[in-house]
Amino acid sequence: METLNQIEKQLKDRSIKELEEIVDSFLNDIKFKLENKYQNSSSFFDFIDKDYTEATSILGKSGVRHHLLYMLKERHLDGMVKTKSKELLTKLDLLS
Repeated sequence: METLNQIEKQLKDRSIKELEEIVDSFLNDIKFKLENKYQNSSSFFDFIDKDYTEATSILGKSGVRHHLLYMLKERHLDGMVKTKSKELLTKLDLLS
């Protein structure tokens, strides 16, 4: 049973790493395709209400990364682990 828990932990860790790469790629696109290209750089992002009337909070770039990663983990992590588990089981079945 301990081995199964280790495998599940590895699949979860790999899924989180994949999500981190997606978030980092997105933030790098903002930096290199927008900020550097148009010389408009800021260390902070405003979160505003749905009517665009006022900022509800201000986050640094690390805060934006944290929130994006949290949202993606909440929405996609379980499905990613399930899919990776099925893929692993398929591969194991092909080997036997």
